[in-house]
Amino acid sequence: MYKKILATSVVSLGLLVGAPLSAVAEEMPEGTIISAENLDQVIDMTFEGHRVGDMLPGKYEWMIRNHHLKIPVRHSEPVPMDEKYMSWTQKSKETVKYNPSDRTATGWTAGMFFDPQDIKMDDPNAGDKLIWNLRGPTYGATMDLRHISWVFLDATKGMERIQRWWAQRYYMEGRLDGGPISEGDGSIMQKTVLVATYPNDIKGLGIFQIRYNDPTAGTPDDTWAYLKSVRRARRLTGSSWMDPIGGTVQLYDDWDIWDAVPTKYQDTKLLGRQWIFAIAHAPLMTVDLTYKNTIKEFPAVGMDIPPHFFPAPQVQWEPREVWVIEGTPPAEHPYSKKTVWMEVDYPRPYYGESLDQNGKFWKSFIFQNRRDVGDDGYLATMPVVGHIIDWKAEFSTTWSSNMKANPAGVEADDVTLKKLISIAK
Repeated sequence: MYKKILATSVVSLGLLVGAPLSAVAEEMPEGTIISAENLDQVIDMTFEGHRVGDMLPGKYEWMIRNHHLKIPVRHSEPVPMDEKYMSWTQKSKETVKYNPSDRTATGWTAGMFFDPQDIKMDDPNAGDKLIWNLRGPTYGATMDLRHISWVFLDATKGMERIQRWWAQRYYMEGRLDGGPISEGDGSIMQKTVLVATYPNDIKGLGIFQIRYNDPTAGTPDDTWAYLKSVRRARRLTGSSWMDPIGGTVQLYDDWDIWDAVPTKYQDTKLLGRQWIFAIAHAPLMTVDLTYKNTIKEFPAVGMDIPPHFFPAPQVQWEPREVWVIEGTPPAEHPYSKKTVWMEVDYPRPYYGESLDQNGKFWKSFIFQNRRDVGDDGYLATMPVVGHIIDWKAEFSTTWSSNMKANPAGVEADDVTLKKLISIAK
């Protein structure tokens, strides 16, 4: 009996100090490349004090073991947001109200709708609040994607073709570019033009979308498509936000992993907080037009390494603390569930997964992010590469862009149906 009590006391002491006395975890060195070859050796090590295996969310371990994902690890660095953005977030506390009856948020001017430091795990509306943060102007008053290309990548064959697109998103509210914070009559949240420019067989395919500031079930987005065959623009149904972008495997709803306002979903749920390996400091060059139409044009994607659609070896991953948010889309949506892993301190998604209508794993979304300074000095954190992987087809349409925050000279009248038609022609 004495031996049993003594053994119990030793185990209890080990738990109090955080680990059994005889098994303190070894720290994994910076620069380690986590792979199928060494995963079993490093999975119980720590990095920056966190167990390596615990920082492999969702299907990470499955992709490492079965599909050759490799994760080169670096130490984390702070990613401060623009001071104006954070200042307005604090001001919003005085005016923003979440309305449980219809899940909308009112009284917002700029910054985040809700300070993430105030969001608690036991708040039943936490998921909605965090997605409202994501749907504000998180990376500047205007997003410019003039050099965005989707590369179609087969897991066996590699690169099949390239599509080039032109895109801009103009936020009508929450603008922190030195001009008016709000434009228009307050009815419009944002406007987006997305149009294909290459190759010729899809040139002109595109949409112009208006998202309104009353995002209830009765106020769908207005979306127009340009039909090159008849040289006319046609208004689309309110469900077009669920459609694929061109011939890609990415939906419009996957624009930033999660593009819809929370009220478009049946439900959102905050599942937890977690430390994960993520890409917060992507390479400064993600599209190199010196090597146009070759795999070298996209240096942040390992297109020459099977399965061809993961981040390139020089892209480093680091520990980031994230919210884990699960959404249930409407019944007519292609997905039955979508989950996003989003930075705790500001709304930047790093990783996502979706399930098909049978509840089976379907797609993963790995987004590379980096800092950018707008032409007006605005400090933004934004996605520059998106790996959208369809695991049923073992196929990816991965986009890359040297995205720009707050480009000089862009006005609301530059992001219109007229602009779509002029580019499409």
